[in-house]
Amino acid sequence: MSAGDGDYLDTFDPDGDVLWFWYQRWHCNANTKDNQSTEGTKTTVRIALNRFERFLAAQNSDQTYDCHWSNIDINTVSYDDIVPPREVTPTLAEQFLIELQQTFAAKTQQNTYAIVKQAYEWCEDSVESVEADPFAVVEKKHKEKNNDWILNTPDVRNPYIISIPEAREVVRSWKHPMWLAIQLLLAKYGRRVGGISNLDFENVHIDHPGCDWTVHPDLRQWPDHISFRADKRASEESRNTGNKTKTNAVYPIDSELKDALLLYLTVRPQPDSPTDPLFIKQSKGERLSGSNIGGKFRERAEELGYWYGANDDDNLNPHYWRHWATSWYQSQFGGDESQGRTALTKYLRGDSKQDIIGIYDSYTEDKRDTILDAMPTFLEPYVEG
Repeated sequence: MSAGDGDYLDTFDPDGDVLWFWYQRWHCNANTKDNQSTEGTKTTVRIALNRFERFLAAQNSDQTYDCHWSNIDINTVSYDDIVPPREVTPTLAEQFLIELQQTFAAKTQQNTYAIVKQAYEWCEDSVESVEADPFAVVEKKHKEKNNDWILNTPDVRNPYIISIPEAREVVRSWKHPMWLAIQLLLAKYGRRVGGISNLDFENVHIDHPGCDWTVHPDLRQWPDHISFRADKRASEESRNTGNKTKTNAVYPIDSELKDALLLYLTVRPQPDSPTDPLFIKQSKGERLSGSNIGGKFRERAEELGYWYGANDDDNLNPHYWRHWATSWYQSQFGGDESQGRTALTKYLRGDSKQDIIGIYDSYTEDKRDTILDAMPTFLEPYVEG
């Protein structure tokens, strides 16, 4: 079997080919037929893992290649001829990042590293033979020394952030209860559109007699709260949008959003199960997809004069509100982009918990109150002064 044979995963030993074992468990086990988004993701992951394997093949002193490691035909390389991924040391991991930076564009660097890092994080927790994540050690060393990170950063989006009065005008333009609720969720939490699409009834705990469905265990003790979970995936039956987050998080629902959700629930048919989708297409009753939400927001942005053409960072699409909410909470919690995002801002965005594990693991009433105090309001009855 060659190192690149990702199609023959049933024969893989998790104590051997641990990265492909992760790929199988994380990306393949719940595959939905003809799900193009999932297939695209799987292809991207395979390319990244093969890229890492090419580097590992070149590190085997018993083998020589007449090309740069990035050009090795990995399909002709035996697993016995690469350094086993579970034996990668922090030194070797750092060398891979250095060569990744020297060889590929910034976006490829970041995408490859994100995938390999995610694989090692999972294997460290789930595979006995992987005792430590070598890339985490490298990151820690650089942070402790205050060194610049090895990899380049792609050109980041830099949208113009509309003012709170302008944002309120946009929010108030939505007349249908469902779209108003979705707009408020995006603006208040800064979550990705996939997180909104994948919300189920069990992820919303509203303190109201009419909202008597069974909530997810992480919300039992938190009335008027909402949870975004990493285990809601496009590959599951009835789901149609990817969910990029790797973290589970609980957030408070303020009175403005609570009333908007209650209004929406008066026009939405009653759910049959707590795992029914919160937001559905009005005609078919199917889960509202991320593309459905994106299309509707484009229409509204065009109507309001906030659409400037394809790929423009200032377009008021769903992802724009992630930037808007980030800017808002940074101003409320203190700090700016030059100083780095605050831990609580990262928590609201659903960013990786690696740097802010205490925020994720100890949600308290104090954190609830801090978030509620900072949460923006948009509708007339709720805006102070």
